[in-house]
Amino acid sequence: MESGSLSTKEFAAWTEDVIPFLHVTTRIPDWPGDGMLREYGGRGFPTLLFLDADGKKLSEPPGRDVATFASTATALGKVSDLKARVAKGEKGLEGKLLAAELELGTVDFPNAKARLAKIKKLDDETKAKITKLMVDAEILHLFTEAGRDQEKLAAARTRMAEMLRAGKMPGTRAESRFWSSIMQYADENGDAELFEKAVNWAKAKYADEPRAKTYLENLEKKLAELKEGKKEEPKP
Repeated sequence: MESGSLSTKEFAAWTEDVIPFLHVTTRIPDWPGDGMLREYGGRGFPTLLFLDADGKKLSEPPGRDVATFASTATALGKVSDLKARVAKGEKGLEGKLLAAELELGTVDFPNAKARLAKIKKLDDETKAKITKLMVDAEILHLFTEAGRDQEKLAAARTRMAEMLRAGKMPGTRAESRFWSSIMQYADENGDAELFEKAVNWAKAKYADEPRAKTYLENLEKKLAELKEGKKEEPKP
């Protein structure tokens, strides 16, 4: 990322309103804070997080560009404002708060589902927003619950295939995990139709990345193999 968004003038300007902090994990014995990545639930390098002044994790931006950093910061401010208004006794904000927290990824699927069930009235716009955001929440929950259990991961892939067939599409926060799972499910089950949908997503996602050329070409070859496998054997 040093050669990407973190090296731009836009990022330098944006950091005037925040305090950037870099943690480098080492393998030096007894090095202070070396377990920070694990403690914050990081899954790889780099892991990007928003923390408050006390070091508490607030959110993980769904992208690695300055526009996403800025929108995440704005969303955090919105959540803080809504919580303050609710604390003061203002009514009718439960749905908007839930939507804002789902957008940030700061509430998991079971809790969001339980909170949604208690909300008696939702305007159409907020209801539609929550419905869409719950798709991402469920996808991420499936991965969290599965961990490294292969049977649970297989069940999660099956569930995502069901979601796709039902027209439930992921947002930015879960799309990569969703589509990679669809690819694996489709490959395992010889489903050329689902695999093609995943390939089309990948082509749109990585169209401007030269390094993805070989990856996309391999996907096209796999798709051709799956389609060929669907053809009926010639009758004698």
